Amino acid sequence: MDCRILRQLTLKADGHLSCDDSNGYYIHVGDVAAKPGWSIKQVFGGAIYEHIRRSFQDGRAPWPGKCETCDCFSPHDGPVDTLESRVRIMVEPTLGCRLACPSCKRKQELGRRRNDDHLSPELLGSLIRSCVRSGIAIDEVHYLGWGEPLLHPGFRDLVETVRTLSPTTIQEVTTTGNADFQASLGGTYIDRLVVSCDGVQQEEYQKYRINGSLEAALRFMRDAKTYGHPETFVEWKYILFDGNDNPDDLTRAQALADEIGLDSLLFIVTNSKTRSLRYTNETIAEIPIRSRRAKVSPAAAMMIGSRRSGHVDPSRSMLGDRENASLYIDECRVTRGNMLTVSGWSLGADGAYVDAVEMIAGPHRQVTQTHDLRHDVVAARSNAQGARCGFLFRVPLGDAPAPDSLALTVRLRNHTQDFSAAVSWPAS
Repeated sequence: MDCRILRQLTLKADGHLSCDDSNGYYIHVGDVAAKPGWSIKQVFGGAIYEHIRRSFQDGRAPWPGKCETCDCFSPHDGPVDTLESRVRIMVEPTLGCRLACPSCKRKQELGRRRNDDHLSPELLGSLIRSCVRSGIAIDEVHYLGWGEPLLHPGFRDLVETVRTLSPTTIQEVTTTGNADFQASLGGTYIDRLVVSCDGVQQEEYQKYRINGSLEAALRFMRDAKTYGHPETFVEWKYILFDGNDNPDDLTRAQALADEIGLDSLLFIVTNSKTRSLRYTNETIAEIPIRSRRAKVSPAAAMMIGSRRSGHVDPSRSMLGDRENASLYIDECRVTRGNMLTVSGWSLGADGAYVDAVEMIAGPHRQVTQTHDLRHDVVAARSNAQGARCGFLFRVPLGDAPAPDSLALTVRLRNHTQDFSAAVSWPAS
């Protein structure tokens, strides 16, 4: 069994380190302190983390009854522990929020806090600085949690603190977009901006985003593309509920995403109480996709377990450095709901960004762009134009079996380049 607690830290606004933001939100695994001499090694070397690691090594859940129903728990995978070398950090900047989403834990958490509900930049800086001094690479800092991150009065200070102490760390924020873009984020570079906006009609949108404004969220995304940093990846996350899942609404959302010029529109199939009954894990392939920006994915909780990782056979694949472009596949797997996920990177032969990558997997065809940051590629390729060369395909297979081969085409300004990959899968 495995859990991302072996690879990720979760920092709450009051300075507590929690197990995670799912079932483990109230399980404290340590505290961050701004005092001289504090070190994350004290946390990793303490009794709680010793218990966590021993439990996973012995094939036991660290917190029986909690772990088994958690979104982050993988009962069938072996433990992957990277805490001594590299981590991702989930940061809850604040508990402040103007919305009242039905399943949010914010109100009950407000009564438990010992400190202010805004994270101190000094505490975040202490954590980042300690990781850097300990030789622990920080792959990503993701700002989210049970409050609205952009309501933190010093949100820009948090971002700049991380940028100063760990310049190559990818920074991402998930927001409802019910804020003024220029006032909250304008002038500050963030690598990835995810806007949770569930609907294209106010009456449906506000059933879940209570007190929220659809108009404000759409304006926020439009302003992000108009006034934001040109390198910021802007994604519209649209969770499918019972009511906002009309096919016409989904088509309208894609037209809006194209009009605004967003980098991605991600439809999420969930298993919550108010979930869509029209689109489930079993019918996810039926979601009408009309735009190259649109993708679909099960919620994180629905991808835990039932995971098969495919092996790309180098001897029967045509990947690597070709005449006009390079393409490499890092991961190929199938998650619950029979969702094929393929990730990798591509660059032109001269190191320039490619225009698009197309993949054909059996009867399924999908086109995507290279937007994911890959600092490892830049480190290895001296002629790389930049780090934004990673790609991710999510292909709902429906009832079809996992394909044993992938056909890929890289599109460049004046050329195309064909690739192929042979995939072998473990027995089900």
